[in-house]
Order: sequence, then structure tokens, then C-alpha cells
Amino acid sequence: MNKQVLKAYENAQKTAIQLKELERLAIARTTHKLTNARDNFSCGKKSYDKYADALKFNQKLWTLIQSNIADNPTSGTKSLRTSLLDLSLFIDKQTMIALRNPDPNNITPLIEINKSISGGLHSQKTPSDIKT
Repeated sequence: MNKQVLKAYENAQKTAIQLKELERLAIARTTHKLTNARDNFSCGKKSYDKYADALKFNQKLWTLIQSNIADNPTSGTKSLRTSLLDLSLFIDKQTMIALRNPDPNNITPLIEINKSISGGLHSQKTPSDIKT
């Protein structure tokens, strides 16, 4: 019986997505929504609705990031937590600007930030990534 449990655990380990990868995928999905809203923006309610939905989706993601930092004050370095909180404040402000003044150019800074964060998560090595 113990061998079966161990085998099940090993299989789960192989197929389970790592948290870092899940975070990267969430940011990538959000970035795709923002990019699509920016690139397909035109005057009209339907276009604005997609634009606003993408902005709100991004804001929800960053609210989760803020919450995670507040709930886990010992995760990461203090400098990293402070930088991410500062960045999230900028994102909140930029989101409000973009919602008040619909312009596809107002989304670009948010897209660039998300791309940078996603790229950083993609390039990080975890202990299981490092070959000894």
C-alpha cells in the first residue's frame, strides 16, 4: 500500500504545475487580454467594454498580488515586496487614468509591466530546475 501512495505522490509531483509557472501564466493571460483590447480598440460601446474588462481583469490580478504580499510578509525580500507594492500602486493609478480617458496608449505601460514581471518569473530558477 505504501508503494502505491508513494507512486501516486510522485506522479502528482510530475504533473502538478509549479506556483511560479501558474503566476506566470496568469500574468501572461492578463497581458494577452490587455494587448487584445489595445490593438482592437475603436470608438463604440462594445470596444470600450472589452477595453474596460481587460483593465479590470488586470486590476484584479494586481489586487491579488497586493493581498498576497500583505498576507505573507516574510515571502521574498523586503525590497522585492516594497517594489511590487509600489508597482501595484502605479498600476492602480494608471488603470484609473485609462478608464477615465479611453485611449489604447494608456494600456501600454500596464502591458510592459506585466511582460517584465512574466519574463522575470520565466527566467527564475527553482531548486528543481537546477541540475547538480
